[in-house]
Amino acid sequence: MITYEQCQAMDRADPLAPVQDLFDRPPGGRIYLDANSIGAMPKAAPQRLRQLMADGWSRDRRRSWSTGEWLSAPKRLGDRIAPLIGAAPGEVLVCDSTSINLFKLLAGALKLRPGRRVIVSEAGNFPSNLYIAQGLDDLLGQACEFRLVPEGDDPAGYIDQDTAVLSLSLVDYRTGQRLHMDRLTQVAHQAGALALWDLSHAAGAIPVDLNAAGADFAVGCTYKYLCGGPGAPAFLFTAGRHQDAVKPALTGWMGHAAQFEFATGYVPAPGIGRQLCGTPPVLANAVLETALEIWSTLAPHDIHAKHAALSRLLIGLLDQRCPGVPLVSPRAYGSQGGHISISHPDGAALVEALARRGVICSHRAPDTVRFGLGPLTLRYGDLWHAVDRLADILADETWRVAAPASEI
Repeated sequence: MITYEQCQAMDRADPLAPVQDLFDRPPGGRIYLDANSIGAMPKAAPQRLRQLMADGWSRDRRRSWSTGEWLSAPKRLGDRIAPLIGAAPGEVLVCDSTSINLFKLLAGALKLRPGRRVIVSEAGNFPSNLYIAQGLDDLLGQACEFRLVPEGDDPAGYIDQDTAVLSLSLVDYRTGQRLHMDRLTQVAHQAGALALWDLSHAAGAIPVDLNAAGADFAVGCTYKYLCGGPGAPAFLFTAGRHQDAVKPALTGWMGHAAQFEFATGYVPAPGIGRQLCGTPPVLANAVLETALEIWSTLAPHDIHAKHAALSRLLIGLLDQRCPGVPLVSPRAYGSQGGHISISHPDGAALVEALARRGVICSHRAPDTVRFGLGPLTLRYGDLWHAVDRLADILADETWRVAAPASEI
C-alpha cells in the first residue's frame, strides 16, 4: 500500500524540492498535470519581460540588438538546451516553431541524400509532423515520397535503399510510448538513410542522448517540460558532422554569412547558424531564458530520477485507487515518455470533471487522458491528491454531468 505519508517523505527527501520555489505555484490548490501541454511559469519571467520592455524596447530600441544581446540569443539558448538532450555546444539552435524547423531539416536531409526520395514516418506521429511532410511531398513532386508506417508496426521494416530520412517522434503524443532511438537510428544508418527525431514530449523529462544514439537531426518545443511559456520558440539540432553540408531550405537574412552586408546573393553562415531564417522573437526568448537559467543549474541525472519516480508513483497509485481504469502507457519506465496516459470512454468529460476538482490534465481523442509530469514543479504529494480526486469522480460518476471543455 502506498500511503500519503510515504509521498510526503519522498517530498522531504527530494533534491529538486527547492527548485519548486522558482516557479509560480498554481492558485487555489490546483494540481497541474499538464506539463506535456504547457509548463509552469518561472517567477522571474514577468520581471524579466518588464525590464526588457522598459530598457530594451522603450529606452534603447534599435541599439538593444547589440547591447541587449538579442541577436546572440538563438545560439546562447540552444547551448543551454544542449546538455538536456545529449548535444554538444553549437549543435542546438532556438528559433521558429517545431513545424517550421521540421520542414527545414526534412528538406535539408533530402538534399544530403541525392538519389533517395523517401521520408518514412509513423501514421501515429503528431499530425502536424505528418502535414509538414505531406506538404513537402506536394511541393517537391516526383523528387519526394512520403511513406507512412501503420500504427503498431516496427518502422525499421519500412526503411530501404530509397529512404532518405526516417522522421519519428521519440514519444507518442497520446500513449506516451517511447521509441528506441538508438536502434532505429542505427537501422536507418545501415540503410544509408538519416534519422530525425521530434523530442517535444521528451526534452526536460526523460533521458535523451542524441549524440550517443548517432542522431542526425532533431526538433522540439520549449513550452512543455522546459517551461518556456505559451508560444515559446522551438529548437532544432543538427549534428556537427552535417552542419556545413546542409543547404538551408529557408534562406533568410539571419542565416546569411554576412547579415549586415545586405548582399543580393545568399551565402550560408558556417555551422548551425545557417538554419536561422527571420528575426528572432526577442520577448519570447527573454521569457524562455528565465526557465533555461534554472535548468542549467541542475544535474540531468536528478531531473530524470525525479521524473522516473513520479511516473512509477502515479502508476502505483492508479493501480491502487483506480484498478478498473486501463493504463495506456507502457509500465516499464524505459519505454515511457514524459506523460502517463489512461483510457476512458468519455475522456473529455472526465478531464473537465477533474478540472472542476482542481486537477488539470488533458484529453486526446478518442479516449486518452494524459497526465504530464513536470519534474521541476510537481510534488509527490500532488499525485496522491490527484489520484484521490480521480477515484472519487469515478466512484460517484460526476464525469457524466461534466460538459467537455474545448481544448487544442
